[in-house]
Amino acid sequence: MNDMKMIIRPFPMVLSTLMVGLLLSPALLAQPDGRSGGVDREALRERMDVMAVGFLTEELELDAELAQVFWPIYNAHKEELDRATRDLKKIGEDLNAFEGGSEDEFNTLLDRLEAAEFGLPQLRAQFLRDVSEEFGPDFAVRCIQAQKKFKQVVRQRMQQRMSGQKSRRPGGRPRRP
Repeated sequence: MNDMKMIIRPFPMVLSTLMVGLLLSPALLAQPDGRSGGVDREALRERMDVMAVGFLTEELELDAELAQVFWPIYNAHKEELDRATRDLKKIGEDLNAFEGGSEDEFNTLLDRLEAAEFGLPQLRAQFLRDVSEEFGPDFAVRCIQAQKKFKQVVRQRMQQRMSGQKSRRPGGRPRRP
């Protein structure tokens, strides 16, 4: 009988240890890997895109009909802008890695850099032309203002998080508790 008490007594401790382990295991599995520095860039990019859609929809007062015309134009522009930005980054990497090349190779890289840097404002201007053709110049100007305001809101939120302040919503209103 004494042997049985020795076996039964640690059972609650084993059971509680097992329960704690089961409760904590999802949290351990959900931790980001060390390669990305704790940040899932793709998930962050998707989250930013969703925030931008909501913000621009509200700021530009897009109803379903306007949204059906606006978002394809915006998405095509964003895709082109992302491609151009990736190209510019690749050219910068090539310049940083440039060593021991000829003068012609260096000048070719500089020409690519110049073309890529001039291409970005041209893409933005074409987007505004396309928006203006569909919605008028006033809407295009509102679109520029809304995009700038969104960038400001994102920057403010990042600064608040870095300083430890509570997050605020886009209109400057505090979040509800």
